[in-house]
Amino acid sequence: MEWNPALVEAKIGIQFKNRDILRLALIHPSYSEELGEGTPNNERLEFLGDAAMNFAIADYLYSHTPYLEVANFSALREKLMEGERLTKLWYQLGLGEAYPFLGITSDRFILRQKFPNPFDRGFKALVGAIHLDRGFSQSRNWLNKKLIAPVLERYLKPITERSNPNKQLQFLGDSLLKAVVLEYLYRHLPNVRAGRLGELSRELTGKERQSEYFKKVDLTALKLGDEKALVKSFKALVAAMYLQYNASGDKGGFKKTENWFVEQFVDGDEVLRRAIALLLEDGKSQKWIVRHLMGYESKDYHEGREKYNQLIEGKNLL
Repeated sequence: MEWNPALVEAKIGIQFKNRDILRLALIHPSYSEELGEGTPNNERLEFLGDAAMNFAIADYLYSHTPYLEVANFSALREKLMEGERLTKLWYQLGLGEAYPFLGITSDRFILRQKFPNPFDRGFKALVGAIHLDRGFSQSRNWLNKKLIAPVLERYLKPITERSNPNKQLQFLGDSLLKAVVLEYLYRHLPNVRAGRLGELSRELTGKERQSEYFKKVDLTALKLGDEKALVKSFKALVAAMYLQYNASGDKGGFKKTENWFVEQFVDGDEVLRRAIALLLEDGKSQKWIVRHLMGYESKDYHEGREKYNQLIEGKNLL
């Protein structure tokens, strides 16, 4: 089928600034393999979209169902992200008969009966693409309209008292931190496969690392609103920062939280150094890393190689 981005945009109700990201979300690994080695597919976007969905659902539950216990939050999120539900929604959007692009031997009818399948994974990749191209606010609103509200809206209650404010804040912050870190890694580490992004994400969000982050924070210097008294962990702090940004009516709360986290706690050289180590384990050559990870073209290769060597030797780039 001929690629028609305008038709896809009409089906999903989103116009993309960069249609290449939309197309990438629709390229299943089986299709990219047929196009040849090095052809990108939607696995990285799926990974990002999964994190964005987890946080968008957590954000909705935190805002609309304060009377529920965190165990209910988790159960409802799991229900909303079931493969069968996402596959059904993919077809309701009118995408299933043509997208994602699949290998020539793939049978859509048979694949639809299995989970995970190219359709529920494609849905997550599409969310990742919307998130990347239009921002979290847009992807969250789209998910609320297409997935979350249709399932949960009828069950909402006019109760504003929180059942467990501390645990709910941590639940929100846990999903937010993972989404923030994965977006940073996705943008800064091109061509690093999803599994390796996951390893790096776990390193940056692990309990010990969070404890280190929290020790560096001067809570008295932060404006955190009503949630300040609940901030007993780094996850809770991240959530409180996000809520404070949103309290000002700023739609860019997610991005501002990400910027704050990166500026305060992320050493870009350290992340790049760890990514290089993982790619070397995968058998990638120095030349591949300099060109495809660090972004140096052939004419600038020597400059890139010098910076590569600095990183390997443990030196920070200026």
